[in-house]
Amino acid sequence: MNLDFFLTRIGLSSLPEAPLARLAALHRAMTHTVPFENLAILEGKRICLEPEAVWDKVVEKGRGGYCFELNALFARVLEGLDYRVERLIGRVWTTGIPTPPLTHMTLKVTAGGRPYLCDVGFGGGTLREPLPWEMDAVANQAPDAFRLAATDNGETMLARLTADGWQDQYSLLPCTLRPQDYLPANHYTSTHPASYFTRTPVAALSTEDGRITLRGRTFRRVGAQGAAERELADCRELLRVLDEEFGLRGLDAQAVECRLAGVFG
Repeated sequence: MNLDFFLTRIGLSSLPEAPLARLAALHRAMTHTVPFENLAILEGKRICLEPEAVWDKVVEKGRGGYCFELNALFARVLEGLDYRVERLIGRVWTTGIPTPPLTHMTLKVTAGGRPYLCDVGFGGGTLREPLPWEMDAVANQAPDAFRLAATDNGETMLARLTADGWQDQYSLLPCTLRPQDYLPANHYTSTHPASYFTRTPVAALSTEDGRITLRGRTFRRVGAQGAAERELADCRELLRVLDEEFGLRGLDAQAVECRLAGVFG
């Protein structure tokens, strides 16, 4: 793993010396430059979690990915910089499923002697920078705010402040995992017909004052001037938005168009 190549990929030429400042710079840069996206699934490709495959896809080929890829890559980079990294898994509550399965990977990273929640792979609602691992403390990450809370069953819930109040994002199990422990969840997420990621195109990037997101045929931009969204007319327009807004080029247009026939039907 070549750190200089990774820094170039996320638009950094140097890093701060202080551990927390360095961690924050890496976290923010990655969420601003590497899109959360599931297009490889819609291209009919297998999501491989081998470190070399993730590196090739995200760093060498300039693509994005989802949590099992992006947070795994981030973990490897941080471990190469001598951070203590714990790999976690959790349940996503934003989908409305009453009993969601374990399908989200995050990290607990120690910097300056304190633990932080790090997550560069949760789409539009992802953290902008490391979140102090403190229960019931509100952390402002303008224009967002987040907090952690203990649940009755021993999990840790991340909530984000929205226009409708605090919204639960995901809850994390108290145990740490090894890389191979994510293989079943990755297989379900990338192949099961009930998985949202096998049916609908998704992409997201943080911006300085907000974020851009794609869900299905809806492209949305949120920033200091407010929110604006539009419905994409067809698959060609979707591919153009992925290229121009998210930097996702060279997609297998024929495969994507065939898979999304129902979305634009």
